[in-house]
Amino acid sequence: MMNDLQAQSGSPNIILILADDQGWGTTSIQMDPEIEDSKSDYFKTPNLERLAKSSVVFSQGYSAHPNCSPSRASLLTGKSPARLNMTDIIERNTGPLYEGNYLIPPQHVNEISSKDYTIAEWIKKFKPEYRAAHFGKWHLGNGGPSQHGFDTGDGPTSNAEGDNNPPSDPKRIYSTTDKAKRWMEQQVKDGKPFYLQISHYAVHLSMDASPKAEETVSTWEKGERHNHSKFAAMTLDFDNALGDLLNTVNELGIRENTYIIYTSDNGTYPTSNPSNINGPLHGWKASLWEGGTRVPFMIDGPGISAGRLEQQVVGYDLFPTICEWLGIHELPEGYDGGSLANLLNGKSKSVERPNDFLVFHFPHYQLQKASHPATSIYWGDYKMIKFYETGTFQLYDLKSDLSEQKNLSYIYPEIIAQMDDMMEDYLERVNAKEPVVNDQYTEDSDPGRLFKDRKLRIMREPYFINK
Repeated sequence: MMNDLQAQSGSPNIILILADDQGWGTTSIQMDPEIEDSKSDYFKTPNLERLAKSSVVFSQGYSAHPNCSPSRASLLTGKSPARLNMTDIIERNTGPLYEGNYLIPPQHVNEISSKDYTIAEWIKKFKPEYRAAHFGKWHLGNGGPSQHGFDTGDGPTSNAEGDNNPPSDPKRIYSTTDKAKRWMEQQVKDGKPFYLQISHYAVHLSMDASPKAEETVSTWEKGERHNHSKFAAMTLDFDNALGDLLNTVNELGIRENTYIIYTSDNGTYPTSNPSNINGPLHGWKASLWEGGTRVPFMIDGPGISAGRLEQQVVGYDLFPTICEWLGIHELPEGYDGGSLANLLNGKSKSVERPNDFLVFHFPHYQLQKASHPATSIYWGDYKMIKFYETGTFQLYDLKSDLSEQKNLSYIYPEIIAQMDDMMEDYLERVNAKEPVVNDQYTEDSDPGRLFKDRKLRIMREPYFINK
C-alpha cells in the first residue's frame, strides 16, 4: 500500500465525484463565507460537509457549460466546449429548439471525439500501471467509457438509466456507489494506482428518493427559501452514498494517498421553491447566468490544507491538475485548462491558463427554460454576456453584484468593447460555431410564442418546473 511519500512521487489515486444538476446553493455547505444564502436553509448534506472540512472549497467553481454533455466532455478532455464544438447535449440537433426560431443555432458534434484524449487515456499513455473506471452517467456516446481509456464502466449511459429504479436504489445512487467501492477494493488488493470517476444520475429530474430518506426528511422543518421535500430526500440519499464511499476510502487505508474531487456538471433546474433553488444566484441550468454554471467545487488530498479560495476555477482545469499530481508534464494540443496544483498547496495564488479569461459558449435555445443563444466571458471580476438574438451585451461586476442585477454595459462601453474583442478572437481561434439569422422566421412560426413576453422571461424571470 502506498504512502504519502509515494503520492508526492507521482502515484496517487484520483477519485472524481460528479453530481448531476447540483446547484451552488443546494447543499448545507456555505459556499461563500460572506453569503448566508449560499447554503440551503432546508437541504442537508452532512457527508459533503465532512469532505469540505478537509478540502479546499472554491466559492467560484464553475462547470464548463450549463448543460450536461458539453461540461462532461470538457472535464474529460481539458478543452472548452467551444473548442470541442460540443455546445449542446448529444443527439439534440432538430425540433423546436433548432427550427422556427429567430436564429438558426449551429449544428454541434453528437459524441465525444475519438481524436481527443480523455484524462484516462492520457494517464495510461504516460503511466501504464494505472487503472481507470467510470461508473454512472456517461451521456457522451461513441461507445462509452471502454472506448476512451477506461478499463471498466457502465457503457454509453444517458439520463434514462437514472429513472424508474427500485425504491431502495433511487437514481442508481447506491448501486453506482457499490460498484465503485468494489472496484477500489480490487485495485488496492492488486496494488494498482487508479483513476476513478463516479458520475451520478442524482440530483437530475425526475426526482426519486428512498422511503427511508423521505421519512427522515418529513421530520425536518422546511426553510423560507427551500421547501421541496422530494428534492431534499433525493439529496439526502445522494449524500448518504457519498458518506459510504468516504468510509470505504478510509477503511482501505488509502485516504492519505488519494485526491478526492467533488463538483457538478451544471447548476440545477428551477423548481416550485419560493425563490431560486441555486441560492442568491440568478438563473438555472441551460442558462449562462451564474445559476447555470457556478457549482459546488472542492478538492481534498495529499499536501492540501483545508480552506476557502475565491479564485475562478472551471471543470477543464482538472485535466492539467491531475497530470501535475501524477508527474505528467506534457499536455494534449489545444488544451484550455490550467493546473490548480500550486493553488491547492499554497505555492501560488493564481491559475495559469493559455488565456487569462474564461469563455462559456451556448449558441442554442432552451425554450422550456427560457434561454436563448448567448456567450459569456469572465475577465477578472467582470462578466459580460452577449445575446445573439438582440446583439446586445450585459456587463456585471460579480464581486459587488453576484446576483447580476446591475447591468454596467452603458457605464463602461470601453470594457464591453475590450471583452467582446477577446471573446470573438477566442471563438474564431477555436473555430466555434455561432447562430445565424433565420430568413424564414415569422412570429407565427416561433416555437417560443407560447411564452408571454419571451425576451423578458429570458432576461430575468424563472420558468418553474413543478415535478
